Amino acid sequence: MIRFAALMLVLFTALPAQAQMQACASAQTQTDMNTCAAGQYQKDDAAMNQIYQRLLAKLTDPRQKQLLVDAERAWITYRDQECAFETSGSAGGSIHPMIQSDCLDEKTTVHTAELTRQLNCKEGDPSCVH
Repeated sequence: MIRFAALMLVLFTALPAQAQMQACASAQTQTDMNTCAAGQYQKDDAAMNQIYQRLLAKLTDPRQKQLLVDAERAWITYRDQECAFETSGSAGGSIHPMIQSDCLDEKTTVHTAELTRQLNCKEGDPSCVH
């Protein structure tokens, strides 16, 4: 019974995401495309934040924790400023929100991979924290 309830929860949770993906694939207006791009970025940003929180919780050395917090703050500033620059050509246009969200999402996806690598670091790897 518990497995059935868990399966139903997964299915009902996946339905809105699948419906959104289908709606995004057939988006006809710039407003719909902007909304879809923003939704994708928000989803990927939430996933990145979960990885970040798991990595932060894994660290036991207060100095390493502070270094991670400082690095994350610097990365957020970099991400925002880099995307402001990269998307400045579309500023003022109706496409700008979509281009901005796509840039933020691209940077977030790359950063999530970096955080995941640190989180899943193998013992003995000198390029990782333990």
